[in-house]
This record gives sequence, C-alpha cells and structure tokens, in this order.
Amino acid sequence: MESGKTFLKSRWLLNLALVVLVTVLALFALYKGGRENTEAGPPLMTLATDQITRIQIDRPKKPRIVLTKTDDAWRLTAPHPARASSFNVDRLLRLAKAESQARFPAVPEELARYGLDKPSARVLLNDEEIIFGAMHPIKNQHYVRYRDEVHLIPSRYFAPITYRYTNYIDTRLLEEGRTPVGFKFPDFRLTLKDGTWHRQPKNDKLTTDSINNFVQEWRHARALSVERYSKKRALGRIQITFTKNGKTETLTLAILGYKPDFILYRKDEGLEYHFPEDIGKRLLKISEE
Repeated sequence: MESGKTFLKSRWLLNLALVVLVTVLALFALYKGGRENTEAGPPLMTLATDQITRIQIDRPKKPRIVLTKTDDAWRLTAPHPARASSFNVDRLLRLAKAESQARFPAVPEELARYGLDKPSARVLLNDEEIIFGAMHPIKNQHYVRYRDEVHLIPSRYFAPITYRYTNYIDTRLLEEGRTPVGFKFPDFRLTLKDGTWHRQPKNDKLTTDSINNFVQEWRHARALSVERYSKKRALGRIQITFTKNGKTETLTLAILGYKPDFILYRKDEGLEYHFPEDIGKRLLKISEE
C-alpha cells in the first residue's frame, strides 16, 4: 500500500516538474522573441531630418496634406494654410529614421502580397517617396516600399500618417512672439501702461497678480481642436492689440459659442479654435482670487 502511495507521489512530482519546465521554456521563448522584435534594424533611409523642408501625404479619398518649412518654422500649406503643430510634424519626421526590420527586392508581380499594389498611403519627404502597404499578419509592422526595395518597419510610424489634416494645425491661439498690449472685451478693457496692466472700468477687488495671470492665460491659450470656419453667427467680439517693430496691430476674434465648447474664430486664418467651457470662462473673466 505504501509503495503505491509512493509511486503516485513520485508520479505527481514528475508531472509537476514537467509543467514547470514547459512554463520556463515558454517564458524563455517569449522573452527571447520579444527581444528580437525590439532590436533596432538599419535605418530605412539616410535622409537627415534637419534636411527635410517639405512633407506630402496622399491617402485614398482624403485631401492631400502638404507641410513646408521656412526659416525653421513649419506651416500647413494644403488643404488649408495654417501654422503647423511642431509636435505632430516631429512625429512625421521620425519616419526618416524608421528601422528596417527586413528588406528584400520589390518585384512588381509580388507587390499585391504586401498590399503595395493599392497603397494605403504615399509619403514624400522632400523628393523621397515612401509607399505604405499592408500590415504584417502577425507582427506590429507595416510593409513599405522605398526605392526598389520592400521593407518591414514598426507600425508606430504609420500612425501620424492617418491623422486628419486639422491635427497638423498649431492649437495655440496666439503665435509665439506676439505680445499683447491691450484687450477689449464686451464688458471691460485691459491696457498695458508703463509695464502694468490697467482695467477699465476699475475693479478694486482685482490684484495685479490676478490680472497678470489672466493675460498669461491668453498668451498661452491652446485649443482642444482647430477646425475650418463653420460660418456660425458671431455672438460677441474680442479685440487684442499687439505692438511689433514699432507698429500697432489689432486682432479681432469672434465668439461663436460659449458651451459646450467655447469657440473663437480668427478671420485672418479662417479657423475656429475650440476650448472647453471652463477655459472659456477663464478667458472672459478675471478671477478675484
């Protein structure tokens, strides 16, 4: 009887040991495979990002997106002219340094196997064309054609190419470098005189810090989204005065909505800037705290 129990116990321990061994081997294989997938391959191209001055994105049934660089500043030039989002442009520029995980000759008869006969996107970095095909059936990689070769590159480089063109518009309401010296709101005015902001009509409950913080809120205001002008009727207007090179400029903003979005329209750009309702309240009233 004891020998039978001993045999069953030994059998059970052997099975347990086999389960542990299989688990260890599986984890090792997974770890090894994960390391192999994350190893950086050679770069797709040798074009330096600081040499790129034009980006073009073509996608089926989508408007062509064109971004151009002038004097170290990027602008969206198509389908609507606008200041460009440097963050999202930088994401696009990383494509020039994409790692090629595999490469082989681009044989015309075999392009359909990789979705390259009907590309999902074409990207031009200056004059260098990269054609995007299908995603790899197992790996998180995309097939692309560059010159006479097919490459596999990480799919993260494809993500910014799928953005709407409005994602490439700078969400800052006011350009960097434009310093306001006056505001005219429906209920009050602010004027900068001798380095100090003054409110008309005067409000003794407001401190200098609260007014300065209010102005800074305007200088650094960033919209959640930017859209083309919807031709909505203006509900109010705000004027901001700037001085530059000894000249005075006035920017007029139309208020198109207060909630659920606070919407400001810049006629000079033909664009609407959409803010959350609470941000709109902070841009219209100086806090007494």
